[in-house]
Amino acid sequence: MFGRISRQQELVKSILTLFTGSAIAQAIPLLVSPFLTRLYSVDDFATLTIVATLISLVGVVVTGRYEFAVGLPSKDADGRKMVQLALLFTIVISLLVSSVLLFGRDVIASWIGFPADPDYLFAVPLAALFYGGYQSYSFWQIRCRNYVVISGSRIGQSLTNSGLSLGLFYSGLGINGLVIGNVMGHFSAFLYSFMATRDRLKGFWNNKFSELKELGSKYGDMPRVNSIHALSDVGQTTAVVLLITSFFGSVSTGLYGLTIRILQAPLNMMGNSLSMVFYKEVAEKTANNHQISKLLLSTVKTLLLISIPVFLVILIMGPDLFSFVFGANWRDAGVFAQILSPWLFLNFIASPLSNLPIILNRQRAFFIYSLVGNLTVILSLVISGWLLDDIKQVLTALAITQSVFQIIMIAFFFKIAKVADESKIN
Repeated sequence: MFGRISRQQELVKSILTLFTGSAIAQAIPLLVSPFLTRLYSVDDFATLTIVATLISLVGVVVTGRYEFAVGLPSKDADGRKMVQLALLFTIVISLLVSSVLLFGRDVIASWIGFPADPDYLFAVPLAALFYGGYQSYSFWQIRCRNYVVISGSRIGQSLTNSGLSLGLFYSGLGINGLVIGNVMGHFSAFLYSFMATRDRLKGFWNNKFSELKELGSKYGDMPRVNSIHALSDVGQTTAVVLLITSFFGSVSTGLYGLTIRILQAPLNMMGNSLSMVFYKEVAEKTANNHQISKLLLSTVKTLLLISIPVFLVILIMGPDLFSFVFGANWRDAGVFAQILSPWLFLNFIASPLSNLPIILNRQRAFFIYSLVGNLTVILSLVISGWLLDDIKQVLTALAITQSVFQIIMIAFFFKIAKVADESKIN
């Protein structure tokens, strides 16, 4: 009994450690955003939205998704090899994307309707390089339950991003400080994680290529299935941003970008923390042949308690709240927030659970569900954007299809957890 109590206390401590870091990290941009919206134009925010979306698109495949396998091997030595493998993928993919942009950035900028100098697109592979390094080291920290380092890296990233975004506006250099701040925020997180991890991973570059190849093959579903799955998910997000830009222009993109940024920030304070702890706990329970359905249910209940008050406020006061905090020019962003809140509410519930298929080896089924859902969302946006002239009506169609998609995903998570538990009983 005392062992169980100690384990619960450790779990609560882990969540609180990550929550504290996330809360501080998310509070900083929230506090700075009312100043940024009055300094930078909507077009500047549109540029940031497109760049950040493309960073996410490259970021989901830059490591080959091998960072998610860092915590799976029973031996720490194999976990270190997975970190090295993820870093090698990061370097190669970042160089490939840089090469494409070196010769084709003007064509790409024209194709996506990029509202700024095409050279800003180089921020994508650079930030993806830092992001991949940060992810690789962070999953080692999760394996070691060193959540303090993860919290510290998030705070450093937030401070760097927000500080540079403000400082560069007053520098007189005439550059988009929002984009530069975003890239340097990723660098800050990577540097902090690297400095905190290097002693524990000292000498790990000495691993033989044959050993890395063997482990890479063992967890081959990460690049073959999980990376394609993740790419389809972020591809859907990218398509939404680019389609909004194509149908309604950069102003609508800027408004949409701020809406997503603000709504996700406070909920990510706890959601990301629970996601990391949930991943570690489910991985251990599965390795020890323990049931996981109760942990899944308790996690969902916690997520509901956190998110319901936030979304009620957005539904009731969205436009007035955005207008008061960010300025009258951003009132429509509050209307967007009202429309999109059901989708983002359900997405907040589903996202922390999305690592479950990886642990239970149900990635292929999860991929099929997600691929159909993502294609449905994009198709609905294309059709509604073509038939309707009102961005608000298009976002309503987007919110409905996304909400249905998220409900199906949550049901799928409970189904595979139940099947896994039943197999352990039998």
